[in-house]
Amino acid sequence: MAAREKKLVGINIVEGKGLGKAYFVGRAVRQDSVVSISRQDIGNHIMLFNEIREKAKSDYRAYVKSFDGTSAFDTSILNVYEHILDDPAFIGQVVETISIKLFDLETSIRLVSSDFIKRFSAAGTSYFKERSSDMVEICEKLISYIHKDGDRKKSFIEPTVLVVLRAFTPSDILRYDKEKIKGVVSVHGGKTSHAAILARSYSIPVVSGIHNISEHIRPGDQLYVDADKATVYIRPAGSVISRFHEAEKKTVDLGKTLRKKWNRPVYTKDGIQIEVMANISLPEDVAQANNNGADGIGLVRTEYLLSNKKEFPSENTQVEFYRAILKGVGKKECVIRMMDIGGDKIPEFFEMPVEYNPFMGWRAIRILLERRDLFETQLRAIMVAGEKHNYKVMFPMVTTLMEWLEAKKIVKSVSKKLGLKIPECGVLFEVPLAILEMETFMKEIEFASIGTNDLLQYLSAADRNNPKVNYLYTPIEPAFLKILKTAIDVCKDNGKSISICGEMAGNPIYTVLLVGLGLKRFSVIPKNIPIIKEIISNISFMEAAESASHLPAIESSAGISRWIGRVNKRMAGEILEKIPLFE
Repeated sequence: MAAREKKLVGINIVEGKGLGKAYFVGRAVRQDSVVSISRQDIGNHIMLFNEIREKAKSDYRAYVKSFDGTSAFDTSILNVYEHILDDPAFIGQVVETISIKLFDLETSIRLVSSDFIKRFSAAGTSYFKERSSDMVEICEKLISYIHKDGDRKKSFIEPTVLVVLRAFTPSDILRYDKEKIKGVVSVHGGKTSHAAILARSYSIPVVSGIHNISEHIRPGDQLYVDADKATVYIRPAGSVISRFHEAEKKTVDLGKTLRKKWNRPVYTKDGIQIEVMANISLPEDVAQANNNGADGIGLVRTEYLLSNKKEFPSENTQVEFYRAILKGVGKKECVIRMMDIGGDKIPEFFEMPVEYNPFMGWRAIRILLERRDLFETQLRAIMVAGEKHNYKVMFPMVTTLMEWLEAKKIVKSVSKKLGLKIPECGVLFEVPLAILEMETFMKEIEFASIGTNDLLQYLSAADRNNPKVNYLYTPIEPAFLKILKTAIDVCKDNGKSISICGEMAGNPIYTVLLVGLGLKRFSVIPKNIPIIKEIISNISFMEAAESASHLPAIESSAGISRWIGRVNKRMAGEILEKIPLFE
């Protein structure tokens, strides 16, 4: 009899719905999900297999030497393990599974071990039954050694839901082919963590806050993630799956219609052009941005170039990375952000000091100014790749004007050495001290952008990844909106362009509000570009501005929320009703 459906309720992190088989990330237990590789990876996986076999044998020998003869433990079993590791049949089947079936090393070891275990168990004798448990030990021992086996992404053969027994990170998504990832279930995670931002940009629903996951979910279980309701269905009933497929079809159809319609610039009803650009992380994201009608790239998160890397990428590697992006962007504008290392984006190879609050510590431009080697390598790569392209460079976490002027000196120096034109440079305003003194930056920058995620975190003194203080993290606090309005006006008065590239800009609920505040340049996740453009095309810039002029009289976020509800209903009601399908 099939196991019954079970429901787990957690916290909504990234909206959406997804259906796939459970795959435990980084967990050395039996996996039913199969991971494929390309032919060019065969040699690397076989080489790794030989390396981890030798490591396992070495460890077992060390165990034998560690016993002084007084222990009751029979060390001869460790010698048996070594014989199994050298067994030509075992080695040959694993190599054959990798080479012919193109399964990754972990999958191959598990499949071959499972086959051995079944044969040992079927033999019926006590000796072979013992060998069955030995194979379990060997399998898990080898799997435990498989860490960071190359930088190439793994591909799932079937739709998969990642199960993470901790807070999920950007690397949990980036190390796999994202096309088959249909959801994430994790113990911890914040709505505006960088992992959540990444998942949202790839339309991967996420439910967090589910504890004791391994007690409820088994590897290979069918999971239906309904993040809109913060619910995970384990082994969902047929009726649930049917409803999912029906809704998915409507979502796909609506998405196709809007993408086709908005592969062009958008204007408000009274003729004001609003740019809707894309936030991306990888070269392959450019195609998605173009398909969704992006007017350009408003943010390239270059730190994701470091994901799953064992060392800082060479200048040539970085040049190819940026060239691939710029080639895809074509003649449109592309804003490349310098690496925002730190916070929850720490490369595996990078030695960071222990910090009690890393989001307010050594990160972004603070690291780059101290590590000039990293700073100049990235700048050189961007400038070389950017020659003859319409690109700009943006700097994160700038706090003071003096800090900015020091960074500009380095830009000028690198540009002079290369004999290339100095690119337009701008600041990502996400530190309160900087945005409150924005006027002082105006003569020294070419453009500005606002990172609402970190800015709101610092202004509210509320960790955006901490569910205990999540209620304080709201972008519709009256004081926060006043700061945004002032920043937009300062840039307008000084003839500087300004965009918002944080999560707030990509949320359709806030589109009318931001246009009302005077914003003419959005930078959002690619999939939301068509719906943002659809809303913009149905509102009047002057009407939105007139409505927003009443905001200073509203004294609470609850009041702002009611105002947004009324204005959205009046200006974009029919469109917003369709958004749950699209998301």
